[in-house]
Amino acid sequence: MIRSQTITLLFLASLALSGCGPMYYSDEVDDDDLVEVSYDAVQDLIKNLRQPLPRGSLVVINSLVNTDDLGQTLSFGRIISEQISSALHRSGYQIMGMELPTEIFVKNDSGILHLSDATKADLNKVGASALIIGVFAPGKEHAYISLRVVDIETGHFISTSDLSVAMGPDVKNLLKPKKIEKVEKEVNKPAEAEKADTDESKSEFEPLE
Repeated sequence: MIRSQTITLLFLASLALSGCGPMYYSDEVDDDDLVEVSYDAVQDLIKNLRQPLPRGSLVVINSLVNTDDLGQTLSFGRIISEQISSALHRSGYQIMGMELPTEIFVKNDSGILHLSDATKADLNKVGASALIIGVFAPGKEHAYISLRVVDIETGHFISTSDLSVAMGPDVKNLLKPKKIEKVEKEVNKPAEAEKADTDESKSEFEPLE
């Protein structure tokens, strides 16, 4: 009898303590598998082609850019572009990355957007059949991506795909601007210091001409 009462008291005490203590819940969401998302997006683009794009055709990939700043690609845009390149290559296409101007499309006298002459000339020079462009937009809970396959000859979209990924810790980190230049300078500092020491030693031991 005493034993059962003791157990009951201990149980009630644990309930009281757990009730008094603060409860913490994490608002962090899990990341989607970006590789899987990219490969699925490529299959969607291929499936929805509005005109033939034969396997073996050369496709140029441009890094995805931020809708709020078309000159900004970030790690997120670059890694998605690389994964799309890999998926297309595995699907039988030739792939080439190319640094293209921010304004790929320009308006003609009628106000219609079309591939700029310079961009079209560069793409024709390498024998590209299609160009893949895309943008991303960070949201509160998701990052949104829009992909377009552009026919080089006409400048028309021949396939599109829209998707989103959860704003998990990896995606948030990939969307943060990285201070690349500062890191490079810090990495180069030892080399510069060593060079300076070498120059000083030369001045001490070698005659000046």
